[in-house]
Amino acid sequence: MAEKNIKKIEFPAWYGEFGWELATWAPYCRKMAEGNDEVIVTSFEGMQPLYADFATQFISHEQTKRSLDYPKRYRVDGRYYRYGDAIKAGNPVDVLIHARGIARKSSINYRRWNEFLGLAEELPLSFACIGTDQDMQPSDLPDLRGIELQSLMDQIAASKLVIGVSSGIMHLAAFCGTDIVVWGDKRTYFSETLENRYSQTWNPFKVRVGWIDADNWQPQPDQIIKKIKELL
Repeated sequence: MAEKNIKKIEFPAWYGEFGWELATWAPYCRKMAEGNDEVIVTSFEGMQPLYADFATQFISHEQTKRSLDYPKRYRVDGRYYRYGDAIKAGNPVDVLIHARGIARKSSINYRRWNEFLGLAEELPLSFACIGTDQDMQPSDLPDLRGIELQSLMDQIAASKLVIGVSSGIMHLAAFCGTDIVVWGDKRTYFSETLENRYSQTWNPFKVRVGWIDADNWQPQPDQIIKKIKELL
């Protein structure tokens, strides 16, 4: 009996930003992997859940910092996958806050979280913060920072809303099928605005997006409250 011809594909290692990996590279790999028996993907440690639905082998490379030098193919005809399992989240939180605190581009980190949370006390909602250990924990919110990616996806999928300044985690929320309130400037990035990227290009599951124009990246706290009320 002739041996089966094993079809195998191995992708180049990914070193770029998380948002672009999530919205362009993983969908591209997923599409190109179709029809292969063995699929090998290499990326940062902990990113295996982005590829778990199709990769047969995941390899962690040794890099820790994400490079800004990578293909910006944001309209790749890829295959999208909805991440997260709400049932596995345990006790879900209504609203997850990504209080971005990363040093790179620190000028866009939001500085008015405590003001916002003071106003948010009127809302019958539970809040918690998500992100990495580099991100902020405003007003001693319940802390879900630093949890593994799969657990983060499950928590997002179980929540009603994710809010924060434009970031990779805000794009992740859209890929988990969760509505978002997000803000950023009105500039054009790679032929489109951030608003269009959130509402159209990187929104395969058509989540509702409460977009706030904020060229200084610091919207008024009551603007955020208003968008939350509009969505919820």
